[in-house]
Amino acid sequence: MPFDLPIFLAMLVLGGVLGFVGLGGAGFIAAVMIIGFRIPVHLAFGTALGAMFVASLAGSWSHLREGNCDLVVGLQTGLAGALAAYLGSSLALATGASELKALAGAVLAGAAIAFWLRERVTRAIRPARRQSERVKFAGSLGSIAVGLACGLASGFLSIGVSPWIQVGLLIAHRFELRRAVGTGMLAMGFMSLAGAIGFAGGGQQDLTLLVSVILGISAGAYLGAKLTRRVPTGVLRAAIVITPMTAGTLLILAPAG
Repeated sequence: MPFDLPIFLAMLVLGGVLGFVGLGGAGFIAAVMIIGFRIPVHLAFGTALGAMFVASLAGSWSHLREGNCDLVVGLQTGLAGALAAYLGSSLALATGASELKALAGAVLAGAAIAFWLRERVTRAIRPARRQSERVKFAGSLGSIAVGLACGLASGFLSIGVSPWIQVGLLIAHRFELRRAVGTGMLAMGFMSLAGAIGFAGGGQQDLTLLVSVILGISAGAYLGAKLTRRVPTGVLRAAIVITPMTAGTLLILAPAG
């Protein structure tokens, strides 16, 4: 089996951090590959999306078993997002490495806004118990809109848009946060797969790199998640904000090739 030990070890550490703070991490994966290993920007983005598909697949299956995922809404959001992500990957392939890296870094650094907004929306909206057909129809349109917007960003910038998907589902369907997280993870799986296919079509995938990243991230996230409940809530919240800001800043400053 193709394998790259240095990449695996780096992703093992990164996966531990991401598992600890509960983040998906496509942007972080790309940043580490570009900064630490001088992987070309487009190849790093395509690999990150491929790794996120595997992570989303495993996570959404777990949420489905726990009853934290709305399958219909997840499919609506995910399929719309998959189309947009594929188009976004085509835009990324046509964009220069320096511009793409800088834009993705800026968006990643601002991801703290999404986490802040998610908390505000969660507190402000009461979960819906019963919905009329009109409300369900409006919610379906909202799912598609969320999928298209987040899918385009995911495919173009290869960043984790999970918090924005969750915010959209909280508003459109008045889900509980756990249901929004599980449903959003399912939708993210479709987006990541479509984006990865788009990058692969442009020659921006490498099997050895992809396998090494997937194995390292998966093992690290499993170990990191075990520490989440063992630290004070304030430390965890600070880490959730600091981590994307740091990764985004480093990505902006990293050389393009």
